[in-house]
Amino acid sequence: MDLVAIIRSKIERAGEGNHFLGLKAVLRHIVTAVAHFDRGQDAADETAFTDCIYRTNQAFEGSLKEAFRVLTGKDPDKKTPHNIEEHFASNDVFRSRVLRQFKNYRTEWRNPSTHDHKLDFDASEAFLAIVSVCAFTNVLLDQIIEKLAHDRSKLESKKERMRIAKALKAKGTDLASFAANLISEFISQYKPAHEEPRMREAEFLGSLSGFIESIAPKLNVQIEVLLGTDRHYRGDLLLSRGNEKLLVELKGTSFSRQLVRSGLEQLDRYFSISGIDQGVLVIANPPYATPTIIDATTPRGRRVLVVAPRQTET
Repeated sequence: MDLVAIIRSKIERAGEGNHFLGLKAVLRHIVTAVAHFDRGQDAADETAFTDCIYRTNQAFEGSLKEAFRVLTGKDPDKKTPHNIEEHFASNDVFRSRVLRQFKNYRTEWRNPSTHDHKLDFDASEAFLAIVSVCAFTNVLLDQIIEKLAHDRSKLESKKERMRIAKALKAKGTDLASFAANLISEFISQYKPAHEEPRMREAEFLGSLSGFIESIAPKLNVQIEVLLGTDRHYRGDLLLSRGNEKLLVELKGTSFSRQLVRSGLEQLDRYFSISGIDQGVLVIANPPYATPTIIDATTPRGRRVLVVAPRQTET
């Protein structure tokens, strides 16, 4: 697994915009940190490991600046790095997994190296700092890509809002049917920013949430919702309308009956943990086309609508 290559690929998928040059600079800092680490190993130069951590700090601060630009829509150049860090530390902006990595890097590397100029770091510490900042940057890029896709989709969908809303009203107004038909309509016209052989979940979910907010503004949309005290149980999407709630579980891979079975079992677990009793299972993968909607039942007898490629209907 090449962490730098993964980050480079995600930066390219984030696309052009005011954020792009800043994200490329983040990548350069990470690449330079790795070069310092290699120098320390190859030349037995202990000072290189401290240089490495100063570079990972630059990558950390740069990532936060570009996240601030995208997630808040504000210019980070008018804020100090401390202001930006405090904004993310005290406001509910980051997804839970991003927040964990943010706190970890800030506590273990950023604060000690910044506030104590006498500190020197060894090879193990430099290695961990590189892994930590790469983990943070990687999950943060997912949230950045998701927000960019959301904003783009919401803007593009406005043109078709009246037509789509009218067509959906004729197909059923209960939350599950409405959500399944809304998602089906989205998939039928979804065009990712870059054509790839498999779905990129962050971009897909961001685009879907933007589409839903544009077409059905009365629906409340939340992405990656924690369903209980265990952080491993997250709903891909939670839709709310009044007192009604519905979970959407996404499978970005080719259709199979086993995939449907495992998805229904997963939703059963999520229903039990969250107390929610409505769900839609979505199976989508390139090339995207108008899907079909299948009425299914979970192993515990709960009704779930499955949105899946049309050729799978039997």
